[in-house]
Amino acid sequence: MKNSDLQGLLPGYSNDEIDQIVAAGRTRRFPAGSFLYREGDPGSSCFLVISGTLAVVKSVDGEEHVLAMLRPGTLAGQTALVASTTRSASVRARTAAVTLEFRRGTFQRLLRETRPFALRLQEQIAVAGIRQLRAATDHLALVLADSVRSSGHRPAMLDRQALAFISACTGEWDVPIGPGAGSSPSARRRMA
Repeated sequence: MKNSDLQGLLPGYSNDEIDQIVAAGRTRRFPAGSFLYREGDPGSSCFLVISGTLAVVKSVDGEEHVLAMLRPGTLAGQTALVASTTRSASVRARTAAVTLEFRRGTFQRLLRETRPFALRLQEQIAVAGIRQLRAATDHLALVLADSVRSSGHRPAMLDRQALAFISACTGEWDVPIGPGAGSSPSARRRMA
């Protein structure tokens, strides 16, 4: 992978920092339909989407539901860099995809060495987590409002697919990490 492959995906990073990011990661290629990881697997790495489209999928009552589509510039599985958790959803290549994989051990070593780009990436992971919580909160508000309006439903009864979306939203997937990234509430409704 070359520095130029990441320049548009990581605004605000210098060429030297992008070189360090490329050196810290491992280029991974995934054919369409292949899994980067599966729900329930232990998490040990994070993926930065360089090209292609990934689908975040969650199994609910034996049925697979697409929760989100991840495009270039998006992180997937970033929680694994800072916590030993299991994957809350699966991520599958919707199209042929190229990613840069960051292993937890490598990322933690970079933080111990206080590499500025690693500290900035850690900050972006925290910001991404905040965005995910906001998306989950917005989605929960929509689900609750719909359940109150729906005839035959009590407010306490929530749709299992909606709960799966909220659960995964607070877990493994993310919105793009660039400035101003994120989606509107109407776009989040379309993802569900």
